[in-house]
Amino acid sequence: MTVHLTTIGPAVSPAEQRYLDLYAGCAGRLPGARHETVRHWREAALASFAALGLPHRRVEEWKYTDLRTLMPEVHPLAGALPALAADVSIVKAIGEALAELDAYWAVFVDGMFRADLSTVHEAGVAFQPLRASLEGEEAANVPGQFPPLDRDVVAALATAFATDGAILNVPAGLKLDKPIHLIFIASEGAPKLVATQSAIVIGEGAEASLIETHVAAGEAQAFSATRLTVGAGAAVSHVRVNEGAKQLSTASVVLGERAQYDPVQMTTDGALTRAQTRIRFDGSQARCHYAGAMMLRGHAHADFTLVVEHAAESCESRELVKAVVDGRSRGVFQGKVIVERGAQKTDGKQMANALLLSDEAEFDSKPELEIFADDVACGHGATAGQLDEDLMFYLRARGIPEPEARALLIAAFVGEALDKIGDEALRTALQEKVDAWLAH
Repeated sequence: MTVHLTTIGPAVSPAEQRYLDLYAGCAGRLPGARHETVRHWREAALASFAALGLPHRRVEEWKYTDLRTLMPEVHPLAGALPALAADVSIVKAIGEALAELDAYWAVFVDGMFRADLSTVHEAGVAFQPLRASLEGEEAANVPGQFPPLDRDVVAALATAFATDGAILNVPAGLKLDKPIHLIFIASEGAPKLVATQSAIVIGEGAEASLIETHVAAGEAQAFSATRLTVGAGAAVSHVRVNEGAKQLSTASVVLGERAQYDPVQMTTDGALTRAQTRIRFDGSQARCHYAGAMMLRGHAHADFTLVVEHAAESCESRELVKAVVDGRSRGVFQGKVIVERGAQKTDGKQMANALLLSDEAEFDSKPELEIFADDVACGHGATAGQLDEDLMFYLRARGIPEPEARALLIAAFVGEALDKIGDEALRTALQEKVDAWLAH
């Protein structure tokens, strides 16, 4: 049966209607459904999605990642009701290197928090699963922690369908002794849609290392949204890893005065990965160094979309993306830097480098600058090419076999992005993922 929510109206295409029908069929079973404020929050997000529409190539921000072609189907929603806990192996799901990393875990499987697999309560931070918050007495206060994101289809869908996620608050001044690792797994089995969203607040002067690992097995689809606020003088490293089937993730980050934020985005293969990040400098003298690494083969498609908004003066941003593209895969980097009026003495630089390993591989780079201040130093660049023949000759001349020489050059190329990670153990864990990709 076709259902049109009264807040949306009938003027939607079949592509959007499939999501409206899915929502109509599961709305009463979503966490917090008995609370009017929560229902209105979800329906407002769904209305926003319907107004924007399922992105396609005629939408500028999505011109390289047409969801109507790449993800035309909609799977049943997982996690709408508590179910039998799926039997999952964390090591198998995220890989031995990341699983052995010493960290506090918050594990979500098929859209539900798994306390039996998690240790985050030992970290000395305030943590609450989103599901528990939506079903508790303070449910009406939860939507306020997830303000709407302008023109963000992924965040709208994650809000409408979210069955769980992390609400995390790191107290002011706390210096975490090891990373907090948020692990989101869409398990094997029947095709499913998993939707999660998280709200993280890092208090003033705190120091924290965050890891998000998103894994979608089989034919799973996953929507995830993270809202991160970094307080004045706080220092945060934030590694986001996407692996698996079809995943759409978004992160919205707000930086306070003198905040230091070091994000790394990484993906290896996967039928479809769209990892978008919006970073806003709200306080002066803040710094952000973003690094991205994608390694693709076969028919994989990965899209890193980044918007950096300088709204305060004397801030510094750096963006470096490294893409290795093989087979008939496609990599995309869209990087936009906006310098608002009054954001004087902004220092922003952006660079994207692609290594094309086959004639059928494709990499699309779209750097943009919008500058409304006159005392700034901003620039961007992009390169794409094949392995350096001179370097290959140099290594071969020293007795290194061709496959090993290629692997060394590719690893060094990607390593420029991973070298931005200050935590040696975490950097080594991600380098092992690079090595595993090269070994296949």
